[in-house]
Amino acid sequence: MTVMFFAGIALAMVGLAGILWFIQRARRLRRMDADDATVQAELRALVLLNVASVGLAFLGLAIAVVGLIMS
Repeated sequence: MTVMFFAGIALAMVGLAGILWFIQRARRLRRMDADDATVQAELRALVLLNVASVGLAFLGLAIAVVGLIMS
């Protein structure tokens, strides 16, 4: 079950990296001078990235906790 724990931690780290990437792209978008259509299209992609990253981090932490409980 140690493998399950470390796999969960790895998934959580990938999710955390995605959240950090989301923050970086949002800051870059905020500084950018673009029209409304471009900003809205970028925000739609950012929302998808944010939801996927948070979900992956949650799934990784859940797997890590289950691996910890089972060991």
